[in-house]
Amino acid sequence: MKKISGEKTKKTALAFLAAALITSLPLFLQAKTASAAGATVYINGKAASGDVLFRNGRTYLTLTDMRALGGYSFRYNKTWKTITITGGEDGARHVLTLGSREARRNGQSLTLEAAPLSYENKTMIPVRVAAQLFDAELEWDSNGNRVMLTKDTESEGSSARPPASPSRPPVPPPGPSGPSVPKPPTPPSVR
Repeated sequence: MKKISGEKTKKTALAFLAAALITSLPLFLQAKTASAAGATVYINGKAASGDVLFRNGRTYLTLTDMRALGGYSFRYNKTWKTITITGGEDGARHVLTLGSREARRNGQSLTLEAAPLSYENKTMIPVRVAAQLFDAELEWDSNGNRVMLTKDTESEGSSARPPASPSRPPVPPPGPSGPSVPKPPTPPSVR
């Protein structure tokens, strides 16, 4: 009888151990994928308004936050799980696939440092990949615990351009501007 109760005790202990591991697994995974407290991401000087995700040593941002980098449009295809990004100064077209490091730029293949992913129904892209695709500058400020992604969104030479000319001629100021010329008389109508 003692042998049976010893086995029963071992089984009970193993069941408790398995239950403890199973219940702590979501906490471990959440800690690994949740955003890190204290780290802030800035895009062109403004803090990211969407979710920031830190996973496997990489920082991910939502596509919504990437709009601050310039005139880009984003389209997501649910069937193929692809992200098409178009625009910028050169009008480039990028096609990325969720979970894949393989991408295309204007039809040419390229390999990304990390794959884009979906997190809580949001498409997330690694900050380094965004810097690569959008020709932006990426900096890490370890003192302030900040990631800074910047891109000059103005076209080059725009500051040297003279102001645009008005579409209508200027209106003369009210009041007499010199001698007025009388209107010629209208000819009589012939019926």
